[in-house]
Amino acid sequence: MNFEEEIKKLIKTEKIRKTLPDKVDIKLPRIMMHSLQWVSVGYASALYFAGKRLGKEILSDEIEGGDIKKILNGLGNLFEKYGMGKMEIKEIEEKSIVIRLKECSTCYKMESVGKPVCFFESGLIAGIIEAKTNKKIVVNETVCGGLGDEEDEFLVRIG
Repeated sequence: MNFEEEIKKLIKTEKIRKTLPDKVDIKLPRIMMHSLQWVSVGYASALYFAGKRLGKEILSDEIEGGDIKKILNGLGNLFEKYGMGKMEIKEIEEKSIVIRLKECSTCYKMESVGKPVCFFESGLIAGIIEAKTNKKIVVNETVCGGLGDEEDEFLVRIG
């Protein structure tokens, strides 16, 4: 079995552990994410491209295609399903979209570290939209808890 098959299995499996619950405290994945950023030079690219690949190759199957509003609605539902945050669309234009994310699992209520930190979420958004639209998508986080902001915003550029 490869990692892609393992990820697909994890997404579909109802229960993994025998006696303990499968849900973990939000602090654990946040600690792992920030620890990676703390020790690795290439963490930003690694997290972005991991999120993009996961979104494009696996999670995009959970979202119906169609117009961009339907895709974004599905994306928001997916973020809530996995407890990643509450998404809303701030602006939609032909070549760009601004997405707001409230209570982001990676950075909500964190102290400012002087830079955005939600690279995985950026990649996930890019991968899913790219898979559903067949257009080149690049996502940059412009507002973030890592910058001391209350909410996140992502600029989606459609190429």
